[in-house]
Amino acid sequence: MNIPKIAALGCAVALTCALSAHAAVVSEADAARDVERQPVRVAVRIHDLDLSSPAGSAAMLRRISQAAQEACGASSFSFQDYRWATKRSGCYRQSMDRAVADLNAPTVTRLYEQNPVVASN
Repeated sequence: MNIPKIAALGCAVALTCALSAHAAVVSEADAARDVERQPVRVAVRIHDLDLSSPAGSAAMLRRISQAAQEACGASSFSFQDYRWATKRSGCYRQSMDRAVADLNAPTVTRLYEQNPVVASN
Protein backbone atom coordinates (compact mmCIF):
# COMPACT_ATOMS: atom_id res chain seq x y z
CA MET A 1 0.00 0.00 0.00
CA ASN A 2 1.52 3.34 -0.94
CA ILE A 3 1.69 6.27 1.44
CA PRO A 4 -0.80 8.60 -0.35
CA LYS A 5 -3.52 5.94 0.01
CA ILE A 6 -2.72 5.50 3.68
CA ALA A 7 -2.86 9.24 4.25
CA ALA A 8 -6.17 9.48 2.38
CA LEU A 9 -7.90 6.85 4.52
CA GLY A 10 -8.28 9.15 7.52
CA CYS A 11 -9.39 12.26 5.60
CA ALA A 12 -12.89 13.70 5.81
CA VAL A 13 -12.54 16.34 3.08
CA ALA A 14 -11.06 15.80 -0.40
CA LEU A 15 -8.86 18.91 -0.18
CA THR A 16 -7.42 17.77 3.13
CA CYS A 17 -6.78 14.34 1.62
CA ALA A 18 -4.81 15.85 -1.23
CA LEU A 19 -2.71 17.93 1.16
CA SER A 20 -2.11 14.99 3.46
CA ALA A 21 -1.13 12.77 0.57
CA HIS A 22 1.31 15.38 -0.73
CA ALA A 23 2.82 15.83 2.74
CA ALA A 24 3.27 12.08 3.04
CA VAL A 25 5.12 11.90 -0.27
CA VAL A 26 7.39 14.80 0.72
CA SER A 27 8.08 13.10 4.03
CA GLU A 28 8.99 9.90 2.19
CA ALA A 29 11.37 11.84 -0.08
CA ASP A 30 12.91 13.59 2.91
CA ALA A 31 13.36 10.24 4.62
CA ALA A 32 15.05 8.81 1.52
CA ARG A 33 17.48 11.75 1.41
CA ASP A 34 18.25 11.29 5.11
CA VAL A 35 19.00 7.61 4.52
CA GLU A 36 21.34 8.51 1.65
CA ARG A 37 23.31 10.83 3.95
CA GLN A 38 23.78 8.21 6.65
CA PRO A 39 27.03 6.27 6.47
CA VAL A 40 26.67 2.54 6.07
CA ARG A 41 28.30 0.62 8.89
CA VAL A 42 29.48 -2.96 8.54
CA ALA A 43 30.88 -4.86 11.52
CA VAL A 44 34.33 -6.38 11.16
CA ARG A 45 35.75 -8.91 13.64
CA ILE A 46 39.19 -8.03 14.96
CA HIS A 47 39.62 -9.81 18.27
CA ASP A 48 40.74 -13.12 16.77
CA LEU A 49 43.68 -11.55 14.89
CA ASP A 50 47.15 -10.46 15.96
CA LEU A 51 47.28 -7.04 14.31
CA SER A 52 50.97 -6.67 15.09
CA SER A 53 51.85 -9.57 12.77
CA PRO A 54 52.00 -9.33 8.96
CA ALA A 55 49.65 -12.31 8.59
CA GLY A 56 47.09 -10.88 11.02
CA SER A 57 47.33 -7.47 9.35
CA ALA A 58 46.81 -8.96 5.89
CA ALA A 59 43.77 -10.89 7.17
CA MET A 60 42.42 -7.68 8.70
CA LEU A 61 42.83 -5.82 5.40
CA ARG A 62 40.92 -8.57 3.59
CA ARG A 63 38.09 -8.28 6.12
CA ILE A 64 38.04 -4.49 5.83
CA SER A 65 38.00 -4.86 2.03
CA GLN A 66 34.98 -7.16 2.16
CA ALA A 67 33.20 -4.76 4.52
CA ALA A 68 34.03 -1.77 2.30
CA GLN A 69 32.64 -3.59 -0.74
CA GLU A 70 29.45 -4.37 1.15
CA ALA A 71 29.12 -0.79 2.39
CA CYS A 72 29.57 0.46 -1.18
CA GLY A 73 26.90 -1.82 -2.59
CA ALA A 74 28.63 -5.06 -3.57
CA SER A 75 28.42 -8.33 -1.69
CA SER A 76 29.89 -11.77 -2.09
CA PHE A 77 26.74 -12.58 -4.12
CA SER A 78 27.36 -9.73 -6.61
CA PHE A 79 28.69 -10.42 -10.08
CA GLN A 80 32.49 -10.45 -10.23
CA ASP A 81 32.55 -7.46 -12.61
CA TYR A 82 30.41 -5.45 -10.19
CA ARG A 83 32.71 -6.31 -7.26
CA TRP A 84 35.71 -5.36 -9.42
CA ALA A 85 34.14 -1.99 -10.30
CA THR A 86 33.20 -1.36 -6.67
CA LYS A 87 36.81 -1.93 -5.58
CA ARG A 88 37.90 0.79 -7.97
CA SER A 89 35.31 3.33 -6.81
CA GLY A 90 35.83 6.40 -4.68
CA CYS A 91 33.41 4.95 -2.14
CA TYR A 92 35.59 1.88 -1.69
CA ARG A 93 38.87 3.83 -1.45
CA GLN A 94 37.41 6.30 1.06
CA SER A 95 35.92 3.46 3.11
CA MET A 96 39.25 1.64 3.17
CA ASP A 97 41.19 4.78 4.09
CA ARG A 98 38.77 5.64 6.89
CA ALA A 99 38.59 2.11 8.29
CA VAL A 100 42.37 1.65 8.33
CA ALA A 101 42.83 5.04 9.99
CA ASP A 102 40.10 4.35 12.58
CA LEU A 103 41.60 0.96 13.38
CA ASN A 104 44.83 2.69 14.43
CA ALA A 105 46.93 -0.45 14.11
CA PRO A 106 50.47 0.49 12.94
CA THR A 107 51.22 -2.79 11.17
CA VAL A 108 47.90 -2.76 9.31
CA THR A 109 48.41 0.89 8.35
CA ARG A 110 51.96 0.25 7.15
CA LEU A 111 50.89 -2.77 5.07
CA TYR A 112 48.01 -0.82 3.57
CA GLU A 113 50.20 2.17 2.72
CA GLN A 114 52.92 -0.03 1.20
CA ASN A 115 50.55 -2.00 -0.96
CA PRO A 116 46.88 -0.96 -1.06
CA VAL A 117 46.34 -3.62 -3.73
CA VAL A 118 46.74 -6.28 -1.00
CA ALA A 119 43.36 -5.22 0.33
CA SER A 120 41.80 -5.48 -3.11
CA ASN A 121 42.69 -9.13 -3.72
